[in-house]
Amino acid sequence: MTLPTLSVVIYTPAKLGATSRLVDVGESLDAPAGQPSHGSYQLKRLSPSMRLLTWQREGARFDCSRSGGIRVWTGGQLIAAEHASDPWSASAAPLAPEDIAYLEAYLLLQNRGWNDPATVEGLSP
Repeated sequence: MTLPTLSVVIYTPAKLGATSRLVDVGESLDAPAGQPSHGSYQLKRLSPSMRLLTWQREGARFDCSRSGGIRVWTGGQLIAAEHASDPWSASAAPLAPEDIAYLEAYLLLQNRGWNDPATVEGLSP
């Protein structure tokens, strides 16, 4: 199965400087009806990059580190990571912001996250 195009709903509070939050992920979502006075919702479509599709075709695994950083593994080797400060990522390529956004949504859709007790550093179920 190839990586799907995803729909994500982002909420941004009405406060100046507020951080936007991912609130829903699916393969096909509708835009929220109406906008509340306390903030706004935005529907975005995220498509996997050619880089992610190539890694998937080559058998890569996508997961989160214990600190919540996105990682890409091939075999037992870390090939890309979200955080350069990740101790495992010395020889790993940095992930592009659009790949981080996509993989965050994809892993949430798969019910996998940084606190998944079945995930061991470097080994995904």
